[in-house]
Amino acid sequence: MANVDWHFFSTVLDVNYAFRALIPDKFKEDKPTRILYLLHGLSDDYTNWTRMTSVERYWEKYGKELIIVMPDGGRSFYSDTTDAHGGNYESFFIKELIPYFESHLPVSIGKDQRTICGLSMGGYGAFRLGLKYPELFSAIGSFSGAVDSRRYLERPEFSARLWDESSRLEIIAKDLTNDKAPRIKFLCGTEDFLLEHNRAWEKWLTEHGIDHEYREYPGHHNWLFWDTHLPEMLDFIMA
Repeated sequence: MANVDWHFFSTVLDVNYAFRALIPDKFKEDKPTRILYLLHGLSDDYTNWTRMTSVERYWEKYGKELIIVMPDGGRSFYSDTTDAHGGNYESFFIKELIPYFESHLPVSIGKDQRTICGLSMGGYGAFRLGLKYPELFSAIGSFSGAVDSRRYLERPEFSARLWDESSRLEIIAKDLTNDKAPRIKFLCGTEDFLLEHNRAWEKWLTEHGIDHEYREYPGHHNWLFWDTHLPEMLDFIMA
């Protein structure tokens, strides 16, 4: 199995871009290969999942059946921006990164094989992209997700990205039905400062009849919590 750093020039972001991927040496011919886009948090980069967790060791359980891609999202909330110099990360992710990476694979990837998950800012990103483009993803996962974008609207750094009500997950998901929605699982620690936001999001999903699985466990907003529960999320992704 290979742990590979990829570098290419992004025409959408207009920068040289790097991401990391865990790729099997060989693929099973008799079983579809899943792909997980695993998103980092606000203060992290594309290397943090492999530096701060045992994701590579957990990944070995699935042998030739799973590819894990860890993009770099900067501090973008995986969204586009009204700032001409900020970088349109949503457009980049959907229109450039996914087609670019998957075109280099020896196997075909469709919606049923493609999943997305993230922590904190990446949890918001996973929900944002997974709910906005349900035709692309079969499952969404989130750890300690920053699921209420209103928390960041007054911060100048993010106002150009989370600049109106359309950034709210409730607005993105308002017309979604279970026959179109990806499978959903999200977790949060009982000592996490984003706990109440995740509880409110779980309540909204329940009230709107969108199937999901939500779990709370003892823990804080930290790598110990995310690493501890990463195997559970990978099992969900592979189910």
